[in-house]
Amino acid sequence: MSNTSTIFTEEHNIQTPCKLFVVGDPQVLLIQPSARHEEKNDGVRREVDLIAQASPTGFAMVFFDCVEWARALMPWADDAVSRDAEVGRHAPDTLRFIEHTLLPWLRERFGALPCIIGGYSLGGLFALWAARNTDAFAAVAAASPSLWINGWGEYAAAHPILSPQATAHHSLNTTLPISTPQHITTTTPIHLSLGDREEHCRNQRMKRIGDCVRAEHTLLCQQLSPTAVTLRWHEGGHFGAEAERTAEAFAWCIEQIAQQHLDPQQPESTNIDSRRNIFYKYGIFFINKVHNSNKTLIFAEISLLTENKHKV
Repeated sequence: MSNTSTIFTEEHNIQTPCKLFVVGDPQVLLIQPSARHEEKNDGVRREVDLIAQASPTGFAMVFFDCVEWARALMPWADDAVSRDAEVGRHAPDTLRFIEHTLLPWLRERFGALPCIIGGYSLGGLFALWAARNTDAFAAVAAASPSLWINGWGEYAAAHPILSPQATAHHSLNTTLPISTPQHITTTTPIHLSLGDREEHCRNQRMKRIGDCVRAEHTLLCQQLSPTAVTLRWHEGGHFGAEAERTAEAFAWCIEQIAQQHLDPQQPESTNIDSRRNIFYKYGIFFINKVHNSNKTLIFAEISLLTENKHKV
């Protein structure tokens, strides 16, 4: 990967540092909000490693820091989440930041690639809300999304996911030829997941999460199609395997995008040395016989004031 500028400047009221990971020759863009709890135990880097191991498709993934997690991501106020008067006011600002700043920056560098938005907990909730407010995203990776907030079911029913308009993808070295005409829309793949103990907590609001996620899955199957939506159940509660669950969601979405856009005359995989065997148990990835010798992982920290680039 060539050494390009990692200075990111934006005149916006949300000034947030970002972390960019580039794996192989990117054919898809991944965007995820992050917070301090996701940085613990090198969770962000571990998530990228797991996606890279699971997917033969190259990608560029950016994490943007949400210092005020609830303020940045909550689509409306809910006292069960926070009594902060600013919560519920800034999700549109976050979406504008992604659409008009972050995504254009990524596409200027990597080309007009399809973009997957995803996240964990409130990040997953935000991803599902964002995909109902813009057609900028080709897929949604919502891991343990906080769909128990007041009013979500009614809002989701009234606001279907906006299917992205197919675009010609101008990557630096395209290996996923796009044959879909520009005027034709495609179905948005959605990955939902939840821990099987999350609905057995003591909190009366949060224990609704199982029913809320099941209802979202049913609704999305009706709004999109049953083949476009998957619901994964993991063993465990809400905390402890955030990186693994979110990585699974993104990897599944990448696979769906690749299947939509792969030239049927092309071989199934061109940059992986052996077929991947991935097993899920207790919400954790187990990788067997995966060799990605053609992949180069480049990590860049982007902020408004600093420039750092590290090859790892």
